[in-house]
Amino acid sequence: MEPYQVYLNIDLLEAVPKSGRQRQEIMKFIYGLRDRPRTKGDYTDKDASLQIRQIKIIGDYAITYWLDDAVKSVMVVDVRPADR
Repeated sequence: MEPYQVYLNIDLLEAVPKSGRQRQEIMKFIYGLRDRPRTKGDYTDKDASLQIRQIKIIGDYAITYWLDDAVKSVMVVDVRPADR
């Protein structure tokens, strides 16, 4: 399968630690979505347009993303501290 493109607003990375293990794990996960775009999250939800979104917990952070097969893209729409 051809790698998908991963898109995110650069401002989302402001929520990610500037260095350390958690940053490495978050970035590894986001980059990994290129080759494994159908990676299931730990949870799902729907946005206002009823788009199903995956939510993956990485350490203390939640990464929200959805798959757009029509354009072979993964849209990362939120990165924030996870509620536990």
